[in-house]
Amino acid sequence: MTKTEAEADSTAPRAAAGAAAMPLFYKRPEALRADRHGAFGVTLAPDYGFAAGTHAVPVNAIEFGIAARHYPIVFAAGTTPPAAVAVLGLRRDRNLFVDAAGAWAEEIYIPSYVRRYPFVLARNDDASEFALCVDMESGKIGPDGEVPLFEGSEPSEAVRKALDFCGAFQREARESETVLGKLAEHDLLVANEGRFTLPGGEVLTVNDFCIVDEARFSALSDEAFLDLRHSGALPVIYAHLWSMRNWADLTRRTAAA
Repeated sequence: MTKTEAEADSTAPRAAAGAAAMPLFYKRPEALRADRHGAFGVTLAPDYGFAAGTHAVPVNAIEFGIAARHYPIVFAAGTTPPAAVAVLGLRRDRNLFVDAAGAWAEEIYIPSYVRRYPFVLARNDDASEFALCVDMESGKIGPDGEVPLFEGSEPSEAVRKALDFCGAFQREARESETVLGKLAEHDLLVANEGRFTLPGGEVLTVNDFCIVDEARFSALSDEAFLDLRHSGALPVIYAHLWSMRNWADLTRRTAAA
């Protein structure tokens, strides 16, 4: 199961063992092969327990419009181009939207990065092409998986859909890099820190992120504003700014938890 470089995940691990550090959630990805995984299946029933211990996940620019309804969207400090994340909690080890049973909160948008797991596109040994991989430590892959990974030597419909989803995700990620790069190009991002006081008096601090400086945005020249408009960055900026109201909801959820 392969994809071209243009469709592959630039943050994904190599398919070979012992390569670079794994991205968030992935521990032991293996390239899908009929001779190795032909008797295995995947469990597709929603279970997001793997995301319960993280307080932020990547989001692509195309997701800002809907994600901004539920989460603060900020930019990781020190990344080039800027990398956007949805903030899921005020404590580093707590996702406020996943319960003890692994269910995501009802009627809350689930980021694509989360929904693609345990699948991911990764480079093969010589980096000439990319393979669809599964995280063998996800708990979702095994002989008892409800949906087969292969039908004989051919990938099953579930695997073909996963390949399409991961390919679409990466195309959106590359488009996102271009759009978010405009924010850095026009020097709109500034370091920020959030301090939140819970009803019992505990103060939580969230740092190491950037936001769009509204004063700088308002002071842009007409030429710079048009450049943002033509690049598709304006809806991203407005959604990001709108998402800042969700810090209050995170504080309420933290207090309730």
